[in-house]
Amino acid sequence: MSNLLATVPEWMSTSFPIIQRILLILIAVLALVLIILVFMQITGGSNTSNVITGNQDSYYSQNKSGSREGRITRLIYICIGIIAVFSIVYFILLKVLNSF
Repeated sequence: MSNLLATVPEWMSTSFPIIQRILLILIAVLALVLIILVFMQITGGSNTSNVITGNQDSYYSQNKSGSREGRITRLIYICIGIIAVFSIVYFILLKVLNSF
């Protein structure tokens, strides 16, 4: 069985390094986008909660998912998820390529 796995098809040996480089470039670009999105977030003292009830006071703070800040936060989570998936795929490809 190990003799069957010892030979690597030509398409695999040529395409895996290219795919890995593309994944690294995409991870780097998404990391830069993530940094920019974090700097675009508005930070302020309006995120404080009421000490007794734990609820936030204003109507705006309860419905901020539709606001600019909510959209940026959603984009940050999407970028983090995509970076995580790309990183996992990259290391799986690295492991597969080095196992041959």
